[in-house]
Amino acid sequence: MTAPSAAPQQQAPQQQKYQVRLDQGVAGAARVAPGAHVVVVVDVLDGHGLLSTADVLDAVAAVSDDAALVLHATDASAADVARRVLERQAERGDRAVVAVVAAGALDDDGFRSAVEDVLAAGAVVDALAAAGVDFSSPEAAVACAAAVSLRGARSHLLTASSSAVELSSTGREEALVAARSQPAVAIVHRAPAGAGSVVRAGAHGEQSSGA
Repeated sequence: MTAPSAAPQQQAPQQQKYQVRLDQGVAGAARVAPGAHVVVVVDVLDGHGLLSTADVLDAVAAVSDDAALVLHATDASAADVARRVLERQAERGDRAVVAVVAAGALDDDGFRSAVEDVLAAGAVVDALAAAGVDFSSPEAAVACAAAVSLRGARSHLLTASSSAVELSSTGREEALVAARSQPAVAIVHRAPAGAGSVVRAGAHGEQSSGA
């Protein structure tokens, strides 16, 4: 008896034709980050699940192009992300492709979507659209619509989310306090290769070292 032939492998779904793409988690980043000039990791609450924000940023940077600017953002810094994307477009003399990654959480039983990250990612997409960067994938458009329609409930949704409940139940309410006063400036986790310096996120902002 001959062994059955292996089933043909299917390519992961892509959003390559869109200027603004959106997916979730590190696996989602691997789908949308290749070819992007700016990769925006949206992680609102640090310390829930098995991966820290720093872990997620490093993992996403690893699946992004070396020439990509990798940012850490929240809804508070959405306008600053849009500003940086416009600057990247001016540098290139052409449009900049943006991959927005809602970090979510990795739990013992696998990946969990985090509502606070999806809504903040949608706020980033909305800020990009307001700046004229609006050729968005359906995934990005849906997150944007949710962020706009639920803007008034953002504070409640944050504190009622599964991530917030986990943090509160384990005595880490300080992460919730920090989330309510996020900086309005996106943090550069990694500058594009060849930009003259290596930039990684510090605890309170950007830190640079010579290349």
